This record gives sequence, C-alpha cells and structure tokens, in this order.
Amino acid sequence: MNIYEKIFARLEELHMSQIELSRRTGIATSTISDWRKKKINPQADKLVAICRALDMSLVDLLCDEEEADQATQTDYMHDEKYVIDVFRNSDYETKRRLLRYFELVEICEEINQENEKKNIKRNVSVIQDVDGNNIVIINDIRFKGKRSVDWKDVREYLKEYVGEFYTIAATGDIVYIGSDLPKEYSGSKYTNSIKGTNAKAKANATTGLPEMIEIAVGKHFRENHEDKHKRDAKNGWYRYDSRFALPVYDDKGELERYNVFHASMLVRHSNDGKMYLYDVIDIKKETSNSFGE
Repeated sequence: MNIYEKIFARLEELHMSQIELSRRTGIATSTISDWRKKKINPQADKLVAICRALDMSLVDLLCDEEEADQATQTDYMHDEKYVIDVFRNSDYETKRRLLRYFELVEICEEINQENEKKNIKRNVSVIQDVDGNNIVIINDIRFKGKRSVDWKDVREYLKEYVGEFYTIAATGDIVYIGSDLPKEYSGSKYTNSIKGTNAKAKANATTGLPEMIEIAVGKHFRENHEDKHKRDAKNGWYRYDSRFALPVYDDKGELERYNVFHASMLVRHSNDGKMYLYDVIDIKKETSNSFGE
C-alpha cells in the first residue's frame, strides 16, 4: 500500500476530515486532495507532522505490515562501534542523512509517548441527508445510563479540547476552544433548564464538537449588551446552526435507529479578535432515522 493510501485509510478509520488534517499539520487541503487525485506521496519533510496528526509511527506509515514487524524485531544498534565507524567513514552528505534519521527516530519516540498519553477516542463521522445537509454521526454514547447526567464528568471531558481550534467550512471562521467552555457548557442556565433526552443529547454532543463546528451554517450576529462579557465578547456574539445524531439501541443492544438533533452553536467574539465556542444551546430533536436501512 502506498503512503498516500495509508493516510486516507487512516483518515477513514479515525473519521477525520481532510480539513481537520490540514488544521493539525499546516498542509493545505488542496495539497492533501492532490495526494489522492494524482496518486502521489507527500514530501518527506511532512511525514512527521502527518504521523503526529494521525497517531501513527513512521514505521506504520512507511512500511508494510511484514516490514514493520521486521523493523521492530531487529536490533540495528547491537554493535555500537560498527555504527560509529560507519558514521566516521561516511562523506558529508551521508553523515547529514544519518543525523536526520536519528532525529526522526527521536521524534518517533516522542510521538509514541504522546499517543500513549492521549485518551480522547472518538467514533464520529459526517454524512449528508437527502437534502444535502450535513449531520454529525456520533456513534459512541459516552454519557449513558438512566439517571440524570453527571455534568462534572462532562466538564472534565471538555477540558481535553481546551486550546484546540476548528474551521467552519461554510464561512472560513476559526473557532477556538477556550478555558471557559467546560464550565459554561456544563453549568449554564440553559444546561440547568434541560432534562431527559435533551440533557443526554447535549452531554453526548461533546464527542462530536469538532465536526459540529466544522459543518455549522446560518451565521447570525448580535451585539453584546452584558457588562460581564464586555471583554470576552467585546465584538459581539454569533450563532450557527448545526446538527448531530445519536444512536438508539434496543433491549438486545442492537442498533435500532438514530435520533437527529438541531443545535445552536453560541460563539463569542473576544477582545483579542478571536472567536470562541461559548455554549451549545436550543437542542431540539428533529426526527429518527435508520440512515440506510
């Protein structure tokens, strides 16, 4: 399998869009698209950034499975003296390449360590309904059970997004996740007012927040008139419409259908010139759908 094929296979496995890969790597979306269209591999200097974004090692990306197993089993550093002698007797260009290789090995170790620490596992995809409107399909119910939602758990989960940012495809607006979101999302007046299905929907919508931001449409602006937000929403407020779907299971644990919800993404335009997601409100169930059955 070619490198570009592995990249797109991994994107599909992670349910990650090309827009998100572009955001994480700094590689233009047009360049990413060209890999598949023109059947070409990315430049070597982009591979480390791609591995970081896709939670892969360079061995996984560059080698086939059999080669990867062999690479991990072989101890190439067994004879240190031999390696040193090879380096000393090499010309300048070979030395430069060897040093770059060791640098990549070190980076790989960092990637693997980062991957072990990460605990955000998401099973999310984006589909279109019969009218061509995007819906974020959230396949994992993170906050389940018949009891009311434990919003403290929701708040802790949201902290893992802080510092990230996502691009709304329809407008190009960049929306940041600030440190205020976990507390506001889990403890706002709106959150305290909802119960039952809508409360669980809002809790579980957290898993699909990046995609819900990316597919948002219907941008509406209003000025800020609240003193407590004269700084963090100095440039006003925006609302965007988004949609997401959650699975419903029968008594046997089999998937029965999806409940589709509408939500308003409330975004504040701060005095630092950036836009921050503030809350998700006005969650309403639209319909139930089998999506393909």
